[in-house]
Amino acid sequence: MQANSDIYLIGLSIILFLIIAFFFLKKIASSNDLKVKIEEIPDIYEDAEDDINRIAQSSFNFSEQSKVSKEYEQELIIFNLISMDASLYDIDQLFGFLANYNAKLRNGYFSYTNNNKEIFRVANALKPGTFDIETKSHAILLAADINDVDDAILTVNLMLDFATQFSENFHASICDGNRLPLTKQMISHIKSTAQEASRLKQVSDFA
Repeated sequence: MQANSDIYLIGLSIILFLIIAFFFLKKIASSNDLKVKIEEIPDIYEDAEDDINRIAQSSFNFSEQSKVSKEYEQELIIFNLISMDASLYDIDQLFGFLANYNAKLRNGYFSYTNNNKEIFRVANALKPGTFDIETKSHAILLAADINDVDDAILTVNLMLDFATQFSENFHASICDGNRLPLTKQMISHIKSTAQEASRLKQVSDFA
């Protein structure tokens, strides 16, 4: 009997030791003892968001709209289409793609129209923000002032269709105005903004 008791005690001691060792190792694993070095990835835009807003503003002359009425407020929708591997877009292929969309080159940017009404514009997302035959860029931007279009919802849908086709043809990432990858939640928010803009326009038209 004494021998059996000793065996049980030894077995219990081993089990307790294993339990203690398990929780001790688990605590170490969840601590900061193991550190991974994360290297900072340089932003492909030197001046980031300020430059994007400046480029969109200058390329689209939206500031001229505000001169018409002090009560006018812009509501810019901006998509950035950025090369996935940061390789430069072939400018001839880029111009050909835009031509197939019936976008017209005007003052260094492309204007996309629907039923002879301008919907959105396409600009070089890098300085100086314009296109010519010597342009070297790995990012373009689409922009529209949905407070200055007849149908804000249609405008957003056309921009998303364009962005999708461009992404498939040029292996580009579709990003928002802050160069963050576009998510379903972002798209939903943008469409809600467009719906609100359309509602306010209808109210204004009836006023």
